[in-house]
Amino acid sequence: MILTFAEDFSSTVSLDSELLGTPESGLYWNRGVHPVLTVNNLLAMLPVTEFTFSVWDNGVTYNEFETSRKRSDVVTKDSVIYLSLTDSNTGNDPDGDTTNWQITNIESLRIRSFIWAAEDNFTSALSLNRKLIENQYIYNEGRTLQTLSNDFSGWAFEPKGSDYVKIRINQMALQANTTDQITVSVINQGTLITTLTLNPNNGILSFEDVGYTLTGKGRVLFVFPSQEVKSENAFNDPLRYDGFVCYPVNGIGASAAAAEYSENSAGNGLGFNVSAYLDSSVYLTNNKINLAKFLQTQFEYDFIRMVVHNSNTRSNRDQRIINQDERALNLLATESLNVDMNTVARKYLHELKMAVADINKTFDKFLHAPKGFKVKRRVS
Repeated sequence: MILTFAEDFSSTVSLDSELLGTPESGLYWNRGVHPVLTVNNLLAMLPVTEFTFSVWDNGVTYNEFETSRKRSDVVTKDSVIYLSLTDSNTGNDPDGDTTNWQITNIESLRIRSFIWAAEDNFTSALSLNRKLIENQYIYNEGRTLQTLSNDFSGWAFEPKGSDYVKIRINQMALQANTTDQITVSVINQGTLITTLTLNPNNGILSFEDVGYTLTGKGRVLFVFPSQEVKSENAFNDPLRYDGFVCYPVNGIGASAAAAEYSENSAGNGLGFNVSAYLDSSVYLTNNKINLAKFLQTQFEYDFIRMVVHNSNTRSNRDQRIINQDERALNLLATESLNVDMNTVARKYLHELKMAVADINKTFDKFLHAPKGFKVKRRVS
């Protein structure tokens, strides 16, 4: 795990081996943080939840619990609790199988739920949720009939600035001089990924909803059989779009997937409405370890707020002990949440600023622009 718990000899519980393992980042959830953050205090403040799990079934397929976060991926066998470490986990007896199963306990599962909540807050604080750039229209309004050369015509799209950019084709328009349906082939690295159907209207510029999100590495081609279209000889600058590069292509070959494509800059009657947005899932998987200090601070900050606000009020002796001294609780709030002092909150804001600065170096500047920054562009 990115962070784990250092052995707490005052704790009355034993966490599972993964939570107590060696952290990949070298940081611990309960070291270098406010002294009130101990395993015992954390468990005392978390809500008591009734956990019931199904008995392991040889015929059931289980998935990785850390990713799914589903109770169905935790099982019991002979009164021992196991969580699934892998996807498509079928027929693997948990007893002794350390590749597919991890022995755990109720306390470890409760703490995992709090870690997940901190990770979700961490993602939100860094603005790594999907961040949209306004729809960008790419077209030229063709008025001149011309017959396209070669066997196939279309456009190529590639992410710009980062592989963490997702590109969504919201709408497409084809000014073909026909009312017959036209099949647009989506090609990636010589493989036909899917086909889209457009309904041209005798060369009239009319956009149709397609809702297709590009996937896979490398450029993605949207091509159709060359034919008579309405178009103009407008120049296309492939670098002028935000979050992606795109340019017209021509192809020669027996099929759309097998054709050899060359780039050009002239329009071909095909137009797009495109949105680009950040997709943080792969980015976080690859870089969470580099943001571990802020993740630790997020965990600490969330714990202090939980203690101060007593958000999980319940009849619990340990919890009452933590909160019984009102003066001590007020002091904890002042020492921890006052941004004008050298506090947990001030440290949190500092680490957040440092993490955001690092992220801004990673993503396309337009896709991670400050709130209120707007991009509007039409190509003609």
